[in-house]
Amino acid sequence: MKTLWKLATCVAVVLLSFSMYSCGDDDEDSIGSVDELVGMWEVVEHSGYEIEDGEREEDNPSYYVGRRYELKSDMTFNSYSKGSSNPSETGKWELKNGSVHLIFYYPNDGGYDYEDPDIMKIVEISADKLVWEYHWKETGWELYEKETLKKIAQ
Repeated sequence: MKTLWKLATCVAVVLLSFSMYSCGDDDEDSIGSVDELVGMWEVVEHSGYEIEDGEREEDNPSYYVGRRYELKSDMTFNSYSKGSSNPSETGKWELKNGSVHLIFYYPNDGGYDYEDPDIMKIVEISADKLVWEYHWKETGWELYEKETLKKIAQ
């Protein structure tokens, strides 16, 4: 009887350890929350490059600084070109595993582009600052962008 009790206790301890391990935070590397992201964000710094067929071209930061992203609580977004009050692009957004997925809407090309969202990895976030980066690489072509944004409105 004591042997059976010891065996049952050992099995219980092993099962408990597995259940505790599986209850861990699945999004350990996640950063940011929907509440933190909702608002109007303006690009204040930009760096990036494009490599095509081995030739690297640096981005011109002045083209990107001043661009704005309005991330709404209904999970839609508007993107505004520098100095414009009319959205240049619209779509839906999601927060997944520490990245903002921008799903652009193309009315003349079938609607929402769910198959190829822009995935902006959150590097840093606070109440008024967001740093995200985008990296896309395929044969013969690579694109990298890193932007620092400041929150200008809730």
